[in-house]
Amino acid sequence: MSGSWVNSPPVMALLVVIPSQVIWSYVAFGVVFAIGLLTIFLRADWQKARGFDKLILFGPPFYAAPLAAFGTEHFTLTAVVVSLIPKWIPWHLFWAYFVGACFIAASLSLVTRIQARLAASLLALTFFLFVVLMDAPAWAQDPRDRFALALVLRELSFSGGALALAANLTQPWHERSTHVLATIARYFFAVAVLFYSFEQFRHGNYVPGIPLERMTPAYVYGHAVWAYLVALVYLIAGALLLIGKKTRAAATGIGLTVLFVELIVYVPIAIVERASLDNGFNYLADTLMFCGAVVLLAGAMPREA
Repeated sequence: MSGSWVNSPPVMALLVVIPSQVIWSYVAFGVVFAIGLLTIFLRADWQKARGFDKLILFGPPFYAAPLAAFGTEHFTLTAVVVSLIPKWIPWHLFWAYFVGACFIAASLSLVTRIQARLAASLLALTFFLFVVLMDAPAWAQDPRDRFALALVLRELSFSGGALALAANLTQPWHERSTHVLATIARYFFAVAVLFYSFEQFRHGNYVPGIPLERMTPAYVYGHAVWAYLVALVYLIAGALLLIGKKTRAAATGIGLTVLFVELIVYVPIAIVERASLDNGFNYLADTLMFCGAVVLLAGAMPREA
């Protein structure tokens, strides 16, 4: 009797040993997210914001908390990070540690708003370089690999989110440069979400939001429904972003949708796979960062009557 109780699923779930590298990622994520929330409420931004502008306030912590966790992984999973750097680039170990430290510093800058424009500008450049130096060449080796293209557009979206924040923080007298940066960010997202929409209509059994190499687990309520829902929102909102109509509402709608599937799909995955970075935490963090990036884009879009 006692043996069957010990071997029951709830008890076995509690006995799962979480590796230290996973714990460090959660700690970095939690600390930066908490700082971001404190900043929002201590500065009284929540009371000043109206309607969906309250969601836009969460853009920096949604973007920065996963960034801090990914920066931490440069120190806890250094060998894996080093293996991703192209061979022709020298000093692999140096770049792994340097970029990890920069990610952590930038995440703190975004949520505390200390030199946030500089941090956002450098992040936009960094993710764009990731696309040019690593992701795009990897996709070019096999253009039929839809997952490789999804990664290219994901990194481009991360670049666009940081670019949008930099544009939003630019002084009013630089209106032309602000408009240019925000427009580039808008096109980055428009292309990404339209492609994601197409892929999710075709492959509804894969995880929604960012269509990566994982099937939606059977224990997720609704299963493929969420992929088709996201695909529909992406199709409508992506078209609006592409033609430049109702852009703030379109970006906000995408952000709300991705946040919804984050709670419905990725939080359960992270709980079940809590001892894994690759199968659990990274999926949750990746999607939340995409949500944060598109919310940052909404904040940079013009207000409409």
